[in-house]
Amino acid sequence: MPVTRNISAAIIDRITAHFLVNHQKEVRMAEDFVGRLHIKTPGVRQLVVNLSGGNQQKVMLGKWLATHPKVVFMDEPTRGIDVGAKAELHSLLRDLSKQGIGVVLISSELPEIIGMCDRVLVMREGRINGELTGDSITEENIMRYAAFRHDSLAV
Repeated sequence: MPVTRNISAAIIDRITAHFLVNHQKEVRMAEDFVGRLHIKTPGVRQLVVNLSGGNQQKVMLGKWLATHPKVVFMDEPTRGIDVGAKAELHSLLRDLSKQGIGVVLISSELPEIIGMCDRVLVMREGRINGELTGDSITEENIMRYAAFRHDSLAV
């Protein structure tokens, strides 16, 4: 699927009239997200499968940002992408947060959690086992909640 279709898939109703896709709107919207998210692609008609992993992640993010969300859920967004793409994605997520969009980050990478989050909920055996904020978000505290059961948590 090309970048244009991938980004427009979640909001197809906004770019159609009488069941026909307005290709000019679709292309303009895709070009806007390619610019805003710094997606490296030869063009918006490029197949997403031919992009790097980091740029594929950005296209996916663009698709959901096109819906004007209040919250985005990111499950392991930097798994399998290079260091440069990871830094770019982190920057984009920080920008979303500054714009008032809630970002829920699910990650198994402790440095990512510590560097990106202002509130961390640690799960153990399918339940929230601990909550950390501010300076208490450390590797030691995260591992303590991940390894040992804490019954007195009220989240």
